[in-house]
Amino acid sequence: MSRLFKLGAGAAVVGAVHILTLLLGWYVEVDEGRVLTLTGYSFFESFLFSTVGGLIAGLGLLIAYTLKKVYHVKNVLGGLATVGGSLAIASPLYTYVFRINALGLKGYPDIGMFIAIFTSLIQFTVGLIILLTPIKQEVVLPTEFELPPTLPETYTVPPATTRRREVARIIQAEDVEEGICTICYYPLSREDAVKCSACGALFHRDCIDAWVSINHICPGCKAYVYE
Repeated sequence: MSRLFKLGAGAAVVGAVHILTLLLGWYVEVDEGRVLTLTGYSFFESFLFSTVGGLIAGLGLLIAYTLKKVYHVKNVLGGLATVGGSLAIASPLYTYVFRINALGLKGYPDIGMFIAIFTSLIQFTVGLIILLTPIKQEVVLPTEFELPPTLPETYTVPPATTRRREVARIIQAEDVEEGICTICYYPLSREDAVKCSACGALFHRDCIDAWVSINHICPGCKAYVYE
């Protein structure tokens, strides 16, 4: 979960940088010795596509913070970052092909257009990475006693035994100065550290919430976790 949020935050930052490229020169017009620099916001289409595309990644990050299921977080972050990246890529390409060429301007692309293309490709790629990131899932199958296909005459069925799995809760780890999350292996701090009441394994709150929503057990001791 924490890795998804880090990638989503990266996509949002790249989207913000892409919007700032509108302030740079995108095209230098040269006409009879006169040199005129056109910025990204000189064209309505580039301003619209770049602004919307850059903001979508940040919007996805805000929506993801309200979600509990890891699959929903992954799809929202990855989907919106990819859509925003697509709009951001369309901004300089559309401007150059359909506006600048249509107007018959003579000149050459400026550095702002190249930076806009580069940042939009990064945002789109980060969105794809989020969508393609596998989600670890542990499936716990019940263990049942099975009789053999044919029973000998002297075979006696063993008495049924009830195996009771331990139950645990996730509580705040107030006595921890530092440690490593058992799920994502990133460092812990006192503010975001929680632990299993049964085995004492340490986690980030977001990591264990995502894990329990899928598996319903502690990844350390396999005890059932209830809220």
